[in-house]
Amino acid sequence: MSAQTLASQTPSSAFAQRYALRKRIAVGGMAEIFLARQLTRGFEKDVVIKRIRPELVSDARIPAMFRDEARVGAFLNHPNTVHVYDVGDDNGTPYMAMEYIRGEELNALCRRGLGLGQFLPLEHAVELTRQAALSLGHFHAARDSAGHPLSIVHCDISPTNLLVTEDGFAKVIDFGIVRFRGQGYLDEAAVPGKLSYMSPEQARREKLDHRSDIYALGIVLYEITVGRRLFKGPASEVAKRLMHGEVRPPTFVSNDYPGALESIVMRALEPRAADRYASAYDFADELATFLAELPTATGPVAVARYLDRLAVAGGGERRAELVSEHEDDGGDEELDFDRGVSRELGASAQTAAAAAEWDEFEEDEQAVADALGIDVTLVRTQMRATDDIDILDVDVEFIDSSEAPIAVAARRPASKSHGPLENQAPAPAPFASSTRPRPNPAEQIRPLDPPSSIGKMVAAFVVGGVIVFLLLHFLG
Repeated sequence: MSAQTLASQTPSSAFAQRYALRKRIAVGGMAEIFLARQLTRGFEKDVVIKRIRPELVSDARIPAMFRDEARVGAFLNHPNTVHVYDVGDDNGTPYMAMEYIRGEELNALCRRGLGLGQFLPLEHAVELTRQAALSLGHFHAARDSAGHPLSIVHCDISPTNLLVTEDGFAKVIDFGIVRFRGQGYLDEAAVPGKLSYMSPEQARREKLDHRSDIYALGIVLYEITVGRRLFKGPASEVAKRLMHGEVRPPTFVSNDYPGALESIVMRALEPRAADRYASAYDFADELATFLAELPTATGPVAVARYLDRLAVAGGGERRAELVSEHEDDGGDEELDFDRGVSRELGASAQTAAAAAEWDEFEEDEQAVADALGIDVTLVRTQMRATDDIDILDVDVEFIDSSEAPIAVAARRPASKSHGPLENQAPAPAPFASSTRPRPNPAEQIRPLDPPSSIGKMVAAFVVGGVIVFLLLHFLG
């Protein structure tokens, strides 16, 4: 959007006194995203302004859903949840001032790692899921000012709604189709969420509670630790598998998948809500226990260093502050991706083709409605609210270009692009698997390696000697 076009959208005087719009940087099915600067008596802060697209303001459902999202944001304050700073109306158009996050979608990160042959190490995947589970635990337990439970259900947990900041933190974003007690707009007949990340009860249009979000996060954990989509394909097939709770355990996909982690994943993916974790906090605790028993460490700094090395593999430069003392001393262990507990994805997985295969299946509204046995109008509004937001290819005048990558409370639209990765160096050959995926320490009973040729000769000599000794003994 040009400066002239932006200027034509004249903000109200009250809005202009608080925020200076710099550039429209993203647009989605329901909202548009602006990078702005908060101006309050000499205090300046970069924020994101999210507001309804002007042509949708007249549809009463859209502003009501938008205000519900803002209301929920006002109750939440957690390091792994996007922050909402302010809510208001600008010339009759509702807006939110939100946290400006530097990072990228988990979805885009996984796709980029696959394309570069350096997929997200297992310990980092588990750590990011653990952080997201803490966010879920926080908003599931949120209460209003009178102390009454809000009973928040996000309804749209997926890799496109989980941001990974450049400092290694996970952020849950986009409460656009949230459900909670006392919300202004709720169509009980509508089916919220993306089909491939619905819980079985969500697909059956049953009453939802917090355990539906736990199931969705279980899908995310499965995918980012196995390296492929769990529910992908035509809507009719996906809906059938969801409703019947058909999930292949991760070890059916990867023989080296840790058994302890598989138990965690499969409990989160139990078809019956009563059989899942009672709370997202319990889910997070189990993941923390698993991580504590791994031989490799993780955490925000470790994740940030992985992101840094991934940027270098794509032709970028390292962040000096993330270079460890060991590297300063001349070591190179921090640059070795194989030191992570990474999955054996196979040579074919470490390609740009696999990165494209990672993309979500494009869901057609009518196909989803037919698969769920409902009218398409019950899907349309929800899908508009969950449409991926496209980051526009524009320059932002007041930002130094060195501050990229830009991702905000909107997201980078990796799922919109099915071609080769752009602006990246060609993917290197896959790393040699010098470190195969390590199971949980309690399960490190492994078959012996095949003996070498010399070992076979020694074994034959020893066996032969024993046989001769026994013959002489009995004949004598």
